[in-house]
Amino acid sequence: MIKNIIFDFGNVFIEWDPRLIFRQIIPDKALDNFMQTVWRDEWNNNLDSGIGFVENEQILSAKYPQHKEYITYFHQHWYDSLNEENPGSIALLAEVQQAGYTTYGLSNWSAETFPSTMEAHPFFKTLTGIVLSGNEKVCKPDPQIYQILLERYQLRPEECVFIDDRQENLDAAQRLGIETVLFLTVEQVRECLRRKGIRIRE
Repeated sequence: MIKNIIFDFGNVFIEWDPRLIFRQIIPDKALDNFMQTVWRDEWNNNLDSGIGFVENEQILSAKYPQHKEYITYFHQHWYDSLNEENPGSIALLAEVQQAGYTTYGLSNWSAETFPSTMEAHPFFKTLTGIVLSGNEKVCKPDPQIYQILLERYQLRPEECVFIDDRQENLDAAQRLGIETVLFLTVEQVRECLRRKGIRIRE
């Protein structure tokens, strides 16, 4: 029986898009090419894995010296990559909490940027527990970060559902025995949860 619902954060509760930063300084006609040929997940994955902003800027500037201006700008304006909250997701969180399910967060997120993000979005504080890659220095889909969550909060995998917008992260959770739902839309997630026996409204 499902007792716990685990949520990813980026693009589930809050849209995250690095293009929101780069389009401030890169012309639209060049942005797609830049994202396809220069931008790599490494830029943000370093931060998610616990590397600080200053060190990350040094690493990336050494690797991409011709783009140092963009690297510096990205780090200085990181918060501009966050869009508005998804009100439907916030409402869904409240619904499952009111239905008696315990809720947790499991997210790849920088330890430096999360505290102020948490202060700006009160719903984070309604979660019973949060495991953050930047604090643990290990990112999804590494199985270790799922084990940290399970062990820290004494959760049984078969009693958990994990909601994330990336299939590779769900695949890793499934291999540990955790039920999963791919986040596409709030209504689709709500329907998937109901099919799993989660007691929420029609």
